[in-house]
Amino acid sequence: MRARDVPGRDVGPDVRVQFTSLHGRVVRSLALGGDRPRSTPLVVILPGLGLPFYTIPTARAVAARGLACTVLDLPGFGSNLPRPTSPSIHAAGLTAARWIEAETAGHPLVVLGHSTGGQAALTAALALSVRRRDFSLVLAGTTFAPEQRRLHRLARATPFAYRDDRLDQIDPVEVYRGRAGIVAMIQSGLHDAPEERIAHLPVPVTVTAGVHDAFVPVTWLDQLAGSASRAPSVRTSLLGGSHNNLFTHPDDLADLVVLAAADALAPPAG
Repeated sequence: MRARDVPGRDVGPDVRVQFTSLHGRVVRSLALGGDRPRSTPLVVILPGLGLPFYTIPTARAVAARGLACTVLDLPGFGSNLPRPTSPSIHAAGLTAARWIEAETAGHPLVVLGHSTGGQAALTAALALSVRRRDFSLVLAGTTFAPEQRRLHRLARATPFAYRDDRLDQIDPVEVYRGRAGIVAMIQSGLHDAPEERIAHLPVPVTVTAGVHDAFVPVTWLDQLAGSASRAPSVRTSLLGGSHNNLFTHPDDLADLVVLAAADALAPPAG
């Protein structure tokens, strides 16, 4: 069997793999906690570097708290399907916005993006906010701090960003499928300035990171929060772990998402 045909790691029987057709492309997603009333908040997760496997523990913890949760496989490294979008943060974010518009009508919504997925989630949130405000945004471990937007500076921070993480958080098959696409995602993220774009966000936002995440120093977390000048509410939170704490500290993240879901249900200010 050729490497490209090898299935990825099993995500568990409680995870439903779903497929949505959007403009002739198929978006794969991983759903937990389905079959709940439309009044139940739905959490949509955009993974970092397009690698969905490590987000499943947090998705499972979110579902255990009574919310529905879906992980979007964008830009599509989780399967052998043709990719539904090009490997860039903005392309992934706009595709996520289209998926949300097609699949979440009536659901209060939390958009949770991690790492470069946070940058993509910000793109999605800005696009969605033109037509709806019944959602909130969670930016977890959002890359890249301004001082790390050069490859040599990013390389210096990398060994310290994963100090509390574990090797079993990664599905090697996803990494193999991504290959050059992962590099493209990093390059796309390095050219982004989330602190400028978040200033236009008109919905509640939570910014968070692991306390030992060298990619997200406290000064960068504070800068993101301080730049969200149009958001009706802004929450900041340092949680346990380092960069990939969606895998190592899922309960911490899920508890924070519950608060963000309450933000989405709050009546608009004014």
